[in-house]
Amino acid sequence: MLQPAALAQFARKPSVENSIWYNGHRFSYLVRAAETGGAFTLFHCHFRKGGEPPAHYHKVEDETFYVLEGEIRFHIGDQRYSARAGELAHVPKGVPHQFSLVTDTAKALMLISPSGMETFFEEFSVPARSLELPPVPEGKPPAEFFEHMTRRATELGMVWMPEF
Repeated sequence: MLQPAALAQFARKPSVENSIWYNGHRFSYLVRAAETGGAFTLFHCHFRKGGEPPAHYHKVEDETFYVLEGEIRFHIGDQRYSARAGELAHVPKGVPHQFSLVTDTAKALMLISPSGMETFFEEFSVPARSLELPPVPEGKPPAEFFEHMTRRATELGMVWMPEF
Protein backbone atom coordinates (compact mmCIF):
# COMPACT_ATOMS: atom_id res chain seq x y z
CA MET A 1 0.00 0.00 0.00
CA LEU A 2 1.28 3.48 -0.88
CA GLN A 3 2.01 5.79 2.01
CA PRO A 4 0.58 9.37 2.03
CA ALA A 5 3.96 10.88 1.07
CA ALA A 6 4.19 8.54 -1.94
CA LEU A 7 0.64 9.42 -2.98
CA ALA A 8 1.58 13.12 -3.20
CA GLN A 9 3.72 12.43 -6.26
CA PHE A 10 0.62 11.09 -8.03
CA ALA A 11 -1.72 13.91 -7.00
CA ARG A 12 -1.14 16.38 -9.83
CA LYS A 13 -2.84 19.31 -11.38
CA PRO A 14 -1.62 21.73 -14.05
CA SER A 15 1.30 23.85 -12.89
CA VAL A 16 3.88 25.99 -14.65
CA GLU A 17 6.46 23.31 -13.83
CA ASN A 18 4.61 20.53 -15.67
CA SER A 19 3.30 22.61 -18.60
CA ILE A 20 4.35 23.50 -22.13
CA TRP A 21 3.03 26.01 -24.65
CA TYR A 22 2.45 24.32 -27.99
CA ASN A 23 1.13 26.18 -31.04
CA GLY A 24 -1.06 28.59 -29.03
CA HIS A 25 -2.26 25.93 -26.56
CA ARG A 26 -1.16 24.85 -23.08
CA PHE A 27 -0.48 21.18 -22.34
CA SER A 28 0.15 20.10 -18.74
CA TYR A 29 1.57 16.67 -18.00
CA LEU A 30 -0.49 14.83 -15.41
CA VAL A 31 1.27 11.49 -15.94
CA ARG A 32 4.44 11.01 -18.00
CA ALA A 33 5.62 7.99 -19.98
CA ALA A 34 8.41 7.24 -17.50
CA GLU A 35 5.80 6.84 -14.75
CA THR A 36 3.70 4.33 -16.71
CA GLY A 37 6.45 2.24 -18.27
CA GLY A 38 5.50 3.82 -21.61
CA ALA A 39 1.92 2.57 -21.39
CA PHE A 40 0.37 6.04 -21.65
CA THR A 41 0.79 9.78 -21.18
CA LEU A 42 -2.00 11.97 -19.82
CA PHE A 43 -2.22 15.71 -20.53
CA HIS A 44 -4.56 18.41 -19.28
CA CYS A 45 -5.00 20.57 -22.39
CA HIS A 46 -6.19 24.16 -22.64
CA PHE A 47 -6.96 24.71 -26.31
CA ARG A 48 -7.65 27.91 -28.19
CA LYS A 49 -9.60 28.13 -31.44
CA GLY A 50 -7.19 28.17 -34.36
CA GLY A 51 -3.96 26.20 -34.44
CA GLU A 52 -5.73 22.84 -34.26
CA PRO A 53 -3.90 19.97 -35.98
CA PRO A 54 -4.45 19.12 -39.63
CA ALA A 55 -6.10 15.80 -40.46
CA HIS A 56 -3.82 12.88 -39.65
CA TYR A 57 -3.66 9.40 -38.20
CA HIS A 58 -1.26 7.59 -35.89
CA LYS A 59 0.34 4.26 -36.73
CA VAL A 60 1.17 3.51 -33.09
CA GLU A 61 -1.04 5.40 -30.62
CA ASP A 62 -4.68 5.67 -29.67
CA GLU A 63 -5.78 9.15 -28.59
CA THR A 64 -8.66 9.78 -26.23
CA PHE A 65 -10.10 13.19 -25.38
CA TYR A 66 -12.36 13.82 -22.39
CA VAL A 67 -13.81 17.32 -22.65
CA LEU A 68 -13.82 19.33 -19.41
CA GLU A 69 -14.94 22.76 -20.69
CA GLY A 70 -16.12 24.16 -23.99
CA GLU A 71 -17.06 22.27 -27.15
CA ILE A 72 -14.84 20.46 -29.64
CA ARG A 73 -15.95 19.23 -33.07
CA PHE A 74 -14.36 15.89 -34.00
CA HIS A 75 -14.04 14.26 -37.41
CA ILE A 76 -12.98 10.66 -36.74
CA GLY A 77 -13.03 8.25 -39.66
CA ASP A 78 -16.37 8.86 -41.39
CA GLN A 79 -18.04 10.22 -38.24
CA ARG A 80 -18.47 13.88 -37.28
CA TYR A 81 -19.77 15.04 -33.94
CA SER A 82 -19.29 17.64 -31.24
CA ALA A 83 -18.27 16.81 -27.69
CA ARG A 84 -19.07 19.04 -24.73
CA ALA A 85 -18.01 18.93 -21.08
CA GLY A 86 -18.41 15.41 -19.75
CA GLU A 87 -18.18 13.73 -23.18
CA LEU A 88 -15.40 11.61 -24.61
CA ALA A 89 -13.96 11.09 -28.08
CA HIS A 90 -11.76 8.04 -28.70
CA VAL A 91 -9.51 7.77 -31.75
CA PRO A 92 -8.02 4.30 -32.37
CA LYS A 93 -4.64 4.08 -34.07
CA GLY A 94 -4.86 4.02 -37.85
CA VAL A 95 -8.09 6.05 -37.99
CA PRO A 96 -7.90 9.44 -39.74
CA HIS A 97 -9.04 12.31 -37.56
CA GLN A 98 -8.98 16.00 -36.85
CA PHE A 99 -10.69 18.33 -34.44
CA SER A 100 -11.59 21.99 -34.20
CA LEU A 101 -13.00 24.12 -31.43
CA VAL A 102 -16.60 25.27 -31.58
CA THR A 103 -16.06 27.56 -28.57
CA ASP A 104 -13.20 30.07 -28.41
CA THR A 105 -11.39 27.89 -25.86
CA ALA A 106 -11.80 24.39 -24.47
CA LYS A 107 -10.18 22.21 -21.85
CA ALA A 108 -9.78 18.46 -22.13
CA LEU A 109 -7.83 15.53 -20.83
CA MET A 110 -5.84 13.90 -23.64
CA LEU A 111 -4.68 10.32 -23.17
CA ILE A 112 -2.00 9.01 -25.53
CA SER A 113 -1.58 5.23 -25.44
CA PRO A 114 1.07 3.98 -25.66
CA SER A 115 3.36 6.90 -24.86
CA GLY A 116 5.70 8.33 -27.46
CA MET A 117 3.89 10.99 -29.43
CA GLU A 118 4.22 13.49 -26.57
CA THR A 119 7.85 13.92 -27.62
CA PHE A 120 6.51 15.64 -30.75
CA PHE A 121 4.72 18.25 -28.63
CA GLU A 122 7.80 18.75 -26.48
CA GLU A 123 10.06 19.29 -29.48
CA PHE A 124 7.85 22.00 -30.97
CA SER A 125 6.90 23.81 -27.76
CA VAL A 126 8.39 26.10 -25.15
CA PRO A 127 8.12 25.78 -21.36
CA ALA A 128 4.96 27.51 -20.14
CA ARG A 129 5.56 30.82 -18.38
CA SER A 130 2.08 30.78 -16.82
CA LEU A 131 -1.05 28.64 -16.78
CA GLU A 132 -2.76 31.05 -19.13
CA LEU A 133 -2.89 30.41 -22.84
CA PRO A 134 0.28 31.58 -24.56
CA PRO A 135 0.30 34.57 -26.86
CA VAL A 136 -1.20 33.87 -30.27
CA PRO A 137 1.62 32.87 -32.64
CA GLU A 138 2.41 35.71 -35.04
CA GLY A 139 2.79 34.91 -38.72
CA LYS A 140 3.81 31.58 -40.15
CA PRO A 141 7.00 29.83 -39.12
CA PRO A 142 9.65 29.42 -41.84
CA ALA A 143 9.40 26.52 -44.31
CA GLU A 144 12.27 24.75 -42.52
CA PHE A 145 10.15 24.55 -39.38
CA PHE A 146 7.34 22.75 -41.24
CA GLU A 147 9.84 20.45 -42.95
CA HIS A 148 11.32 19.52 -39.57
CA MET A 149 7.83 19.05 -38.10
CA THR A 150 6.80 16.77 -40.99
CA ARG A 151 10.01 14.75 -40.70
CA ARG A 152 9.52 14.23 -36.94
CA ALA A 153 5.86 13.34 -37.40
CA THR A 154 6.83 10.69 -39.95
CA GLU A 155 9.52 9.28 -37.64
CA LEU A 156 6.94 8.98 -34.86
CA GLY A 157 4.35 7.26 -37.07
CA MET A 158 2.05 10.24 -37.62
CA VAL A 159 0.70 10.59 -41.15
CA TRP A 160 -0.71 13.92 -42.39
CA MET A 161 -3.83 13.64 -44.57
CA PRO A 162 -4.53 16.88 -46.45
CA GLU A 163 -7.22 15.09 -48.51
CA PHE A 164 -9.28 14.02 -45.44
